[in-house]
Amino acid sequence: MLKQKVWSNIDENSQMLKKMARDIWENPEVSLEEVFASKLQAKVLEEAGLKVSLGLKGMPTALIAEYGEGKPVIGILGEYDALESLSQDSAPDRKVRVEGGHGHGCGHNLLGVAGVGAAIAIKEAIERGELKGTVRYYGCPAEEELIGKLFMLRDGYFDNCDALLYWHPSSNNTPWRVPCLAATSVLFSFRGLTAHAPQAHMGRSALDAVELMNVGANYLREHLPREVMFHYSILGNGIAPNTVPDRCQSWYMMRAPKRTQLDEAFQRLVEVAKGAAMMTGTMLENVEVLGGGNEVIVNQTIADLFVKNMNELGGGPAFTEEDYAFAEKLTDQFTPEQKLRGAQAFQIPPEYYDKVLMDKVVSKTNCDVFPVSGDADPSWLFPLGAVYCATWPIGVFTHTWQATACTGSNIGFNGMLFASKTLAGACYELMTDSGLVEKVKDEFRETTKNLNYKMNIGADAVPKKVKL
Repeated sequence: MLKQKVWSNIDENSQMLKKMARDIWENPEVSLEEVFASKLQAKVLEEAGLKVSLGLKGMPTALIAEYGEGKPVIGILGEYDALESLSQDSAPDRKVRVEGGHGHGCGHNLLGVAGVGAAIAIKEAIERGELKGTVRYYGCPAEEELIGKLFMLRDGYFDNCDALLYWHPSSNNTPWRVPCLAATSVLFSFRGLTAHAPQAHMGRSALDAVELMNVGANYLREHLPREVMFHYSILGNGIAPNTVPDRCQSWYMMRAPKRTQLDEAFQRLVEVAKGAAMMTGTMLENVEVLGGGNEVIVNQTIADLFVKNMNELGGGPAFTEEDYAFAEKLTDQFTPEQKLRGAQAFQIPPEYYDKVLMDKVVSKTNCDVFPVSGDADPSWLFPLGAVYCATWPIGVFTHTWQATACTGSNIGFNGMLFASKTLAGACYELMTDSGLVEKVKDEFRETTKNLNYKMNIGADAVPKKVKL
């Protein structure tokens, strides 16, 4: 089977891919600062013979690599940004590598590298004459701040794609068959008047405005649909307590199953911010939407293709005895309730709750929406298929030190190779079956025929890194 050659190519490159994932894990970089990761991926892709463009409009750490010509054009999505304050050794107990350092608690060191491996394998098949079409790898920065893909979409970098393939680290092996949450990242900036603290009556505190806004937002929660969520962080104003602060910001990330729900909640939150400014005699200087995304639209035809390929690959990652031992040491620290909630978060079926690592494929999940979000707007304009692959034990959540420990270990690397083969297998079949591509596009047209896409950022917006 010719597809087996594609998978064999990933096996042949496995040590190189593992090293790349580990190198990125050891050099974690947060959103829009992924210099090491983007340069490393660009170098590997260029040396493999793909045409690479590193540094796209407004984003020096964004890249595109492609090979081939003509249709179909299959895009493979990658990410590589880390998370603040999640430094952790690749050990099953808490062991910080760098005090205050960053860490790959969402597994993006694996996410992008799996895409690189798949793109190289497909390139080799095109070069051998086994496939016709174009494979395109997208290195997308700043997913954690809901930025990268949104700006790349606005600036036309996804134009002419026939399908987009995506995976994300998880504790499960299952395709996305339901939407993820819509999200908005927004910065509220207040301006006041400084004064010496003993004469505070002469000043107007922007910090007071932020705190009152956040109090009002918490009261607002009761009067919004239950599914609407928001989370906030107060950004430092750089002023000591003996001076009334004249500037302060509150950074919100809002989520809801539907963009329409989110838009309504956003307008109400803006009114709360205006009220806080009025109460404190300050000015709401700016409401800046930084990024976000609509709810993801997933393609069931591609989901079926992912399931088919995962099952052909044996039904799950090839975990070793050492992987199971590592996983057991880590999850033994969880209470039964903690493990249950972690399993439920990634839609692990109840019959697998007693397993440590997921080495089976779950073809369908029993939920209406995945409780995660991202910059998934390309799915509104191009068919997108997404899949979870197991890279940490059942019970582990994303954005935790436990996830960071696993994404730098063989558990994560073995799951990554499984994901790379799943992506490559799906890409191979799309390139060899024009009828399958048309089925994917027909489903997309039917799914989106009554939807009106609206981008969450303006034409003049620029990618912005929020400084905590």
